Amino acid sequence: MVEFALVLPLLLMVLIGVVQFGLVYHAQNVATTAAQEGARLGAAEDGDPTIAEGRTLDVLRSGLGSVGDGFDVSASESEEWVTVNASGGYPLIIPWLGSQTISIDASAEMRKEGFRSGP
Repeated sequence: MVEFALVLPLLLMVLIGVVQFGLVYHAQNVATTAAQEGARLGAAEDGDPTIAEGRTLDVLRSGLGSVGDGFDVSASESEEWVTVNASGGYPLIIPWLGSQTISIDASAEMRKEGFRSGP
């Protein structure tokens, strides 16, 4: 019993750390997917950057819930490319760190679809 009482706090800290890592990894994947999805929609034949920003925010809200509302999303286009950037903070669940957040950044770039003359 004494050994269990000594090891239990350490095991709980490791368990909470593993869960936190999984949550942050999931948030990074959602942000990357959201940026890619927004860029894909913005690069479509009739797409534009405002459509790309909206789709990115929709995917962030779907994957992260209310945390997705706190992300800043920007989309830009050039003659042949659409670029989407998403950045925000994801709250940590580790109680002894207080109410801190970890930065999540993602970006994606897609070539515009459409007919192009030439070879």
